[in-house]
Amino acid sequence: MTEELADHWRALLDGIAARITGHDAFAADLMRCRDLPGLAATEPAGSAGVARHWPEAIRQSPLGRPAVKVTLGLQSLGHGWRQNPNYREKPPHPDFLANYGYREWAGPDAGFRIADFRLGILVLGPHTTYPAHQHPAEEIYLPLGPARWWREGGDWAEHGDGDVIHHPPHLPHATETGNTPLAAIYLWRGEIAKAAAIA
Repeated sequence: MTEELADHWRALLDGIAARITGHDAFAADLMRCRDLPGLAATEPAGSAGVARHWPEAIRQSPLGRPAVKVTLGLQSLGHGWRQNPNYREKPPHPDFLANYGYREWAGPDAGFRIADFRLGILVLGPHTTYPAHQHPAEEIYLPLGPARWWREGGDWAEHGDGDVIHHPPHLPHATETGNTPLAAIYLWRGEIAKAAAIA
């Protein structure tokens, strides 16, 4: 890993940590990631079509924020755009897979290897509903642009850059984009091995 990439990585972690004050366990996991060795990135065949939305999703964000700005330097890190195997087997709706994907930077099989934590970025295309789903991992989302978010027991609400969205384990939640694509940094901790499933 080059020194420049290492600097981008640490700046990303510092930017995220500054946004998740009060979530001490997640912040501690981030600090464990600071000195992980980065692996060579590869782009597998059949990478998700959602990659076409990446540039616009980032443009929706105020690039002055460190946690956003350095994602540009890290966009090739990891192993290409991925999709949840549960959704690939049974897509929630016909256009979903063309407008959904994520790139994982840290995790058990990511560019920065760590066994019990995941850090990456989700991208959804415009006018896309990510329907109610749940997972055993505890989760934080940091949206980099506007979208509507829902969680069981509450109403749909608009969230955007600067917001912190926390989902306890097994809590059903959903996301819906408007006229622009969404990029959202995510953090998973706890039981991270099991993929999300539609609720």
